[in-house]
Amino acid sequence: MEKTKQSLINILLILNLAISTCAAIGVGYVAYRQSTTPDFSEMGRRGSGEMAPGNNQFQPGQDQSGQTQ
Repeated sequence: MEKTKQSLINILLILNLAISTCAAIGVGYVAYRQSTTPDFSEMGRRGSGEMAPGNNQFQPGQDQSGQTQ
């Protein structure tokens, strides 16, 4: 009985280690993917400081409804 209990504990410890390792790899992968993919707030921006179309910025010559004066 004691041998069976110790064997079961060893199996559970190995299983726990395997699950923890998979979880750590998954978290690392998600963190890596989020650091390499562009953020949604960055997707419409251009590098030269120009305004991208459709960014809902108020432009001169337009009133709040978007119609030209």
